[in-house]
Amino acid sequence: MFEAQKDYNWLANEMKKRIGKPSKDVEYPVWAWYIHDSSRKKPDLRKTGLVRRGKRMVCLEIDIPDNEVVLSDEEAWHFVINDWYLSGATDEAAFDKDISWFESLPDNKKQEVKLISWQRIFDIEPFANGFEIKGRYVQATFWELRAEQIRKVQFFTAR
Repeated sequence: MFEAQKDYNWLANEMKKRIGKPSKDVEYPVWAWYIHDSSRKKPDLRKTGLVRRGKRMVCLEIDIPDNEVVLSDEEAWHFVINDWYLSGATDEAAFDKDISWFESLPDNKKQEVKLISWQRIFDIEPFANGFEIKGRYVQATFWELRAEQIRKVQFFTAR
């Protein structure tokens, strides 16, 4: 099993709990932006850094019912990918204290606490306090994209 596959399996299981699964043939979700750079508009395709420069891409505007989508904080998702504990602290002092507490746990308890901490990726309420910005990048995951859900197709070359 690829190392990253554990992360995708975790997310797929969370999606099953939250929205069910349409069929046994579907294993992994499709990703899309729900909020990109604090905006509910499509990403600015004139910006650099979306994909490798010069690459031909397509941007799809899609409309999927809310009950078929799981939203999560894209930056917090990296804690799952990297197998890290996701603190709920909102300032640096509380973060340091929380990490010290986590590190003091026995190894068998750390795994359990870490998995529970990952539920925080689904908290997408935006806030900024000088320590952390949440909700700036929110990803939408869903099981399938049907042709009737596509509203607009725009081809572009990455800058």
